[in-house]
Amino acid sequence: MSAVEGVAWTVYGLIVASLLFFSIGFTRYYQHRHETEPFATSVTVIALTLVLATLALMPVDIFLVSSTVDYNTGLKKSWANPDKIFWMTLTVQIVYYVCYGLIALFSFFVIPFAYFYYEEYDEGGTQRDRIASALKFTSFFVIISVLLVLIGLFVKPSHQPPKHNIEWLEKLLLESSGEKSISFAIACLFLLGMLVFITYTAPGLSILPFSMIKGRRRIKAESEEVNSRLTVNRERQRELQAKYTGTNKILSKRDQRALDDLSDEERILTRRRSAIEEEEKSWMQHILRLIRPFEVIIGFLLLALTLIVVVSIFLTIIDKMMFSVCGSKCGYIITHAKIFNPINFIFTALQKAFPLDYIFMTLLIVYFFLATMSGVITIGVRFLWVALFQIRKHATMPQGLLFTTVILTLGLLALNYSLTAVVTPGYAHFGSQVYCNYTEGGLRNCAGEHADKIVPCDIYAPTEICTPTIASILIDRMIVNTPFFGIAFYYAQWAFLIVFVFGFVIALFRKPRENTHVLVSDVDEDEEQEGLLERSVGHHRDRYGSRQRNAEAATSSI
Repeated sequence: MSAVEGVAWTVYGLIVASLLFFSIGFTRYYQHRHETEPFATSVTVIALTLVLATLALMPVDIFLVSSTVDYNTGLKKSWANPDKIFWMTLTVQIVYYVCYGLIALFSFFVIPFAYFYYEEYDEGGTQRDRIASALKFTSFFVIISVLLVLIGLFVKPSHQPPKHNIEWLEKLLLESSGEKSISFAIACLFLLGMLVFITYTAPGLSILPFSMIKGRRRIKAESEEVNSRLTVNRERQRELQAKYTGTNKILSKRDQRALDDLSDEERILTRRRSAIEEEEKSWMQHILRLIRPFEVIIGFLLLALTLIVVVSIFLTIIDKMMFSVCGSKCGYIITHAKIFNPINFIFTALQKAFPLDYIFMTLLIVYFFLATMSGVITIGVRFLWVALFQIRKHATMPQGLLFTTVILTLGLLALNYSLTAVVTPGYAHFGSQVYCNYTEGGLRNCAGEHADKIVPCDIYAPTEICTPTIASILIDRMIVNTPFFGIAFYYAQWAFLIVFVFGFVIALFRKPRENTHVLVSDVDEDEEQEGLLERSVGHHRDRYGSRQRNAEAATSSI
């Protein structure tokens, strides 16, 4: 292993370890205070770490292929012989396949099993019955995964000849049946991920920066509003009760429902007032006030980044539509960007000040993750218009955490495609590699006055100099061999832009966040906990009192 590879994999190991701690903190922050399940928690942590580690592999992939080229000559470095590059890229490919395989295992077996394992809890049942019941329901997902692999074995690759004779494009069609079936199953997960990418990431890219810019409501104004609503609520309850005071009338169903609703609202408002009073006294409020200016600045920077990313996506899909090598026949693959791409331009500029380009790629991945999470928290886990779970601090049920994990896993898989094929296609394919595009006497020589012939790599470049990243090979192979996915992914980007525009307008006029958020279920749960505590205390008092009475009786008898 060369020194470059050693540094790259050491850094990657440290990043994965950091992501593990991040996933643990993330899970503990959102998991329910009372309703926890160790197995579901462990699955959530491992699955999040796995998908983040897969995305973190992309900067390492780009770094390794970029390190093989000498930027001054546009030729391969002396140590980067074909054998060395083969083993280097093979290692990355194996890690990718392991990560994708584990993601498929978690998506089709481990996470569904953890969900049904929690659902099948029964105080009177045995552990064996619980596991058997969970496996019975999980078998449905296993059957789907097996069918996808079998279908992938029989899907014939596209042999439609492209308009240009490109060696790089032809190599994408060369793969074994095993690789083809695995890539088909992963492509199906990518397709599901596009739904998440459109539903949560698109609005999240607006929600996150605008929420930072607008901040939270002033806690004093929120307190005054809650007190005002409490006064109105109690006055309304008194009016309803006064209608029946001193009479023999029975509450009508309509008034009973109204009284019940007002009672629930009063409990929520009372709880909110208590939470606001606690917030006012907390040290966190003082810290938030101190960092508020920085939050606004970061919010505007993220908003600018969002707009640049969206413009890049729009320009790239226009580029794909107008200048694709073979259109829909090969999934709208483009030879090289003919329309200016702002993100690609930024990466090209940053590559001159290594390692800023790799840092920016890592930050971009993290930002997409946070945007997706922001969308999930705001929209909630839903099926169509039905809200299944709310994702909130210390109040997310184990099922909600597992659903969120699936959503984030699929969304980040879709991000793999978007980064590689749409957001920054040139950089994600070849990194910062360049090649000498001038030959003299059959040899490439760009020294001296021909230095301007050193140009960035694209898919027309000689494959003996320009090495594509493994991430781009896997995704492009998936698209070329099964153009249906390429077409679906392409039009999914248009849907992404449409949803983003709607989300941007809504986030623009959305009110600032509240400091507290309370539901009826929270109040019921707290009252239940308090009731259990009071019963426990009362039980101990009764036991203590009975002991004391027995002792007094014994003393008097003596």
